[in-house]
Amino acid sequence: MGFIFKNSDNKSVDPKRARNRAMLLSLPFAIVGILALVFLLHDEIGSGFRMKRQMAMGLLSVTIVCGGLIVLIFGISAKKQALKITVAKTDDEKPWLKRKDWADGRVTSSSRKTALLLWIFVAFWCAASAVISLAVVPQQLHQNNHAALIALIFPVIGLAIIIFALNTTLAWRKYGRSIFAMAAVPAVPGGTLAGKIQVETKLQPQHGLHLCMTCVRRTTSGSGNRRAATEKILWQDEKWLRPDLPQTNASATGIPVFFKLPDNLPDSTVSPGDGIHWKLEASAELRGPNFHATFDVPVFKSSETPPLPDDPTVQYQMSLDEIRRQIRSHIQVNDLPDGGEEFIFPAARNPGFASGATIICLIWTGIIALLIWKRAPLPFLFIFSAMDLLMAAFVLDLWFRRSRVTVNSEGLTVQRTWLVFQKEQCLQTSKIKSIVSDVGAIAGHAAYHDLKVHARDGKEFMLAKNLNSKPEADWLVRRMIAALKRPA
Repeated sequence: MGFIFKNSDNKSVDPKRARNRAMLLSLPFAIVGILALVFLLHDEIGSGFRMKRQMAMGLLSVTIVCGGLIVLIFGISAKKQALKITVAKTDDEKPWLKRKDWADGRVTSSSRKTALLLWIFVAFWCAASAVISLAVVPQQLHQNNHAALIALIFPVIGLAIIIFALNTTLAWRKYGRSIFAMAAVPAVPGGTLAGKIQVETKLQPQHGLHLCMTCVRRTTSGSGNRRAATEKILWQDEKWLRPDLPQTNASATGIPVFFKLPDNLPDSTVSPGDGIHWKLEASAELRGPNFHATFDVPVFKSSETPPLPDDPTVQYQMSLDEIRRQIRSHIQVNDLPDGGEEFIFPAARNPGFASGATIICLIWTGIIALLIWKRAPLPFLFIFSAMDLLMAAFVLDLWFRRSRVTVNSEGLTVQRTWLVFQKEQCLQTSKIKSIVSDVGAIAGHAAYHDLKVHARDGKEFMLAKNLNSKPEADWLVRRMIAALKRPA
C-alpha cells in the first residue's frame, strides 16, 4: 500500500493526491460490496440473480474488511506524516534535540573515540613511513641522492605519535568514560554553562584541576588531497580548582562546572564537521597518565536569557597566587612612588612554547638548506624562505621580546625591548578607551592572550603578548585599570 502515500522517489506526496489514490484503490471493493448487497436482497427487488446467501455474506465481509484496512492504513500514514512534520518543526526550533546526548543533558567525553582514531592514524602513518624508509630511501641513496635522508623524519614523527597514543589509551583505561551532566539544556549565550563532570574513579590531582571552555570555528578548505581543516578560537575562559574536589563516592569524583558565556557568539553546530563548536575540557596532572576529558556541549540562543545563578565552584577555586605558582608565572607587578604600578613582562617567559616553535623553525630551515643544496627552482626557494623568515621572527619575539608597562593616573607608558632595540609609547588617560585581553597565538587548543589598549581615536596599542593564563591576563587588566583611576 506504500504507493498510495509515496511517490516513486520515496518522497511524501500531497494529501489530496493520496486521498485520490486511496479512493481509486477502494473503488473495486466498493463495487463488490454493492453487488453483494444486491445478491442478499434479490428476493426483495425481484432480480433474476441466483447466489447463495452464504457466499454473498462472505463477499460483503471481505469488502468491509478491505475497506477498513485501507482506511486504517491511510489514517496511520497521515498520523506518521503529521508526526514527522511536528518533529521536523521541533528540530528546527530546538536543534539540540537531534543529538540524543544533548537532548538527555548527559554528554560523554570523547576519550575512547580519540584513542581509536589515534591508533588508526598511527597504523597508516607507520605503514607509509615503513614503505618510504625501506623501499624509497635505500634506492635513492644507491643513486647518490642523499636528499632522500630527509624522509627519515617521518619515522621519528611516527615514534612521537605512538608515545602520545599510548598515553591517551592508558588514560582512557584508567579513568574510563566521563560524563558531563548539564544543569540546564541547552546553555544560553549571555547565560551560564553549569553542571557536574562525573568521573568513574577517584581523582587526586597533584596541583589542582584545570577547566577550560572554548568556542571554536572549524573550517575545511580545499578538496581531495589538498583538504585542510583549520580551527579559530573565538572565545576562551578557564578556571583552576583545588585538589580537594567533592567525591560522589569512594570510587568516583564529581567536578563542578560553571562558566559565564558571552552573548555575542553564534550557536553550536549539531554536525561534527565545519561550524561552531563549544568545547568543555577538564585536565589534571596525576601520578601515571594525566587526566583529560573533552565534551562537545550545546549552546543555543533563547528568547529569554535566564538569570545568572551563584557560582558553585567559588569554594573550590584556587586563589590567583596559587594559579600563578601553578603556571610558573614570571610576570612582575611593582608599586611605584607616585601611586602607579609597574608591570614587567620578561623575555622567554614561556619556555615550552618557545622551544616547540624553535624546533619547528629549525626543521623548516633544514628543509630550505636542503632545497638550496639540491638547487631547487627559485619560486619554491622564495616561498619557503619567506615562510621561514616569518617563523624566525616569531621565535625571536618569543625568546627576546621584553615589555615594561607603567600605569598611573596621568596615563600609560609601554616600553618594548628586543635585544638592544627599544621603543616607547605613551598614552594619556583621557585618550584611553579600554584595556582588554584578547586571544593571540594558538598552539593546538591552547590559547595565549595579548594585552591591548583601545584608544578613543580607534587605534590599538599592544602592551604584552603571549600570556599563557586567562585568569592572570584578566587580573592584570583589572590592576591596570585600577591604577589609571587611582589618584596620585
